[in-house]
Amino acid sequence: MAKPATHREHHSEKSHRNRAVAHLFVPLVLLFFALFDWPLRWLLSGAPFLTYVLLLGDSNGYRVLPFATTWTLVTTLNLAYAVSATSWLLYWFFVAACYPALFLTCVFQFGAIARPVRRALRSLLKQVDFVNDTVAYFDLPALEIDTDVGGLFVIRGLTISLSNLTIIAHGVEVGIKLSDDMELALQVNKTVVSLFRKIEVGDVYAHLKGGQYEMTFGQLTEDTRDASGNPLMESDTPLLKAAASWKLEGTSKVPMQTHMTGGKELKDNSLGGGLAAVTSLSPDDASARERYEKALSGIEKTSHIRQSEEITRMLSQGADQKGPNAIDWEDDKVMRAAVCSQLHDQPSVPHAPNRSIKVTTLQNLSSPKMQRFLHRLPMLLRLLLNPISYFHPVYIASITASGSGSWIQHMLRTAVFKDYGDDSSALRNLETRIFSWLSDANFVVQMVDIRGLAAVPFLTGFDITANLKLGDVIVHRTLPQEIKLRQVARLGGADAAIYLPSFLLPHHEHLLPPKPTERDKRTKAEDVEQADGKPKTFQAQQRLEHTLKDETEMTVSAHARLPAVFDHEVLEFVAALVKATKIIEMEKEPSALGSESRGVKEWSRAVRSDMKDGIKKMTVDGMVNDRWIAKMVGKVMKKLEAAQGDLGYSGTVPIALEYYRAIAEPA
Repeated sequence: MAKPATHREHHSEKSHRNRAVAHLFVPLVLLFFALFDWPLRWLLSGAPFLTYVLLLGDSNGYRVLPFATTWTLVTTLNLAYAVSATSWLLYWFFVAACYPALFLTCVFQFGAIARPVRRALRSLLKQVDFVNDTVAYFDLPALEIDTDVGGLFVIRGLTISLSNLTIIAHGVEVGIKLSDDMELALQVNKTVVSLFRKIEVGDVYAHLKGGQYEMTFGQLTEDTRDASGNPLMESDTPLLKAAASWKLEGTSKVPMQTHMTGGKELKDNSLGGGLAAVTSLSPDDASARERYEKALSGIEKTSHIRQSEEITRMLSQGADQKGPNAIDWEDDKVMRAAVCSQLHDQPSVPHAPNRSIKVTTLQNLSSPKMQRFLHRLPMLLRLLLNPISYFHPVYIASITASGSGSWIQHMLRTAVFKDYGDDSSALRNLETRIFSWLSDANFVVQMVDIRGLAAVPFLTGFDITANLKLGDVIVHRTLPQEIKLRQVARLGGADAAIYLPSFLLPHHEHLLPPKPTERDKRTKAEDVEQADGKPKTFQAQQRLEHTLKDETEMTVSAHARLPAVFDHEVLEFVAALVKATKIIEMEKEPSALGSESRGVKEWSRAVRSDMKDGIKKMTVDGMVNDRWIAKMVGKVMKKLEAAQGDLGYSGTVPIALEYYRAIAEPA
């Protein structure tokens, strides 16, 4: 009885067969070269050499672009040559691309060529590590945003795998100053960009900070750009100093890692120990791999996300694990909410380097000739953005965003309550009740399983579209000092769509609608007068307003998927806030008795008006009590928990065209 072949035997047989096909390709090319004249031009183009290298790499079991089959690559390559051979310009473009591709393919597939190339590159580029087919770069300068808003964009490490066309960003940190009293901070440990396939983002932690004590860049001036010619890299800029200032103020604090481990260094669980046993690596390769693994391990250990996770796990061990208020710390959503609350008080960019590159400096690198060329051929920009947007859908594991309750309390006191509570005991009690729920708490919104896709049309008659889908939406109220959190709201999911006019793309100013004239304004005004019915009248008024202000619009559509679950605390908070705003509205109304009265008739009318206002206040203060709120909360919760369908809104956001007309370049 014949013994069945093993997997290794099948692989060996396939390898021998592929090697035979590769070696058979050489005499076949020589035969064509001897019999015909056309193979000479084909041979000079480099296509047969690249075909042979691809076949030989497949026979060795290590081939570039492993996600595509060998025969697909070979067929596509020679089909591209057949098309390029019809034009001398396309032919030389093909030759210019083929030989560099041949060199890179040999580097990736054959160790005898790769080792001296890596050794030479390491001697030239000291800060770049070459490990197998991976290029690693650390200590990258920060990208200083100095355009409409100020901020920093930091990538602590970048690895590029050339064989499968994958870019991995390690330790991404972003801090953006939105206004003088608002700042946005983003952190994510890992982002994977698979070119022409997808973009995968890990767990993103976002923090909306307000006030002087929360903002990292709060003391910066609004305009941080330098109009004069600056060097490409700068050090000790105002943004870098602001990002590093927390280190000077907190030097006496014990590091989180030391606090967690009692002064002991965490054990390195990287792959360095396993890779040390591989003896086939040359000393240079082993040294590069060691530096590479050490740098990645350092980024992971010093990540504030990981450190906050360790602190949360340590503190959760002493929390109440039983009872009605017990927290399931094994749930990833709960853990992310607690970690985000812990990260809220951390600096926006905790690992800012001492060098930066300004966005305006990069914008000025393009030569005037290239700018004129792109301006005259805007179709090339759309031709580039169309496949990039289509072949790069974005998948985000989760976005967990937090906001401080103290900041919300400050905004309510400034914009809503003001000093009205001094004259009303009912309003003062409501204010105390609302602020007690907000103070010392962080509110965390968590969006899970996010998928996004943008589309830049090739034809300018269509809008730029962006679609976003959320698998789950959860809101937590957390007490970071006590490691307590409570789910206050949850939706079945959500989706959003954004539509933007195509003429807002760069170098598309020639497509802007003409500036409205007086005749256009009169025509729009006549349309309002001649509109039939309220809906048409309102639409005509909106068009007239856009014409008068020289605006276009961006359409935004958002939907929340039901059922929805709300905790009774958040509904009581909303009810109390609505009650407080109603009382404030009545407090704003002037008293009729306080106005000048000219007779008995006017005086009696003022008395009746004040009596009605008093009755209204008594109704709001007396009837809308806690018992009534609890009853209404129960009814609303039962309805929402059993509801099905979508609940959403679609509206427009005006965009002023004056800025785009000002930056328009002459044709």
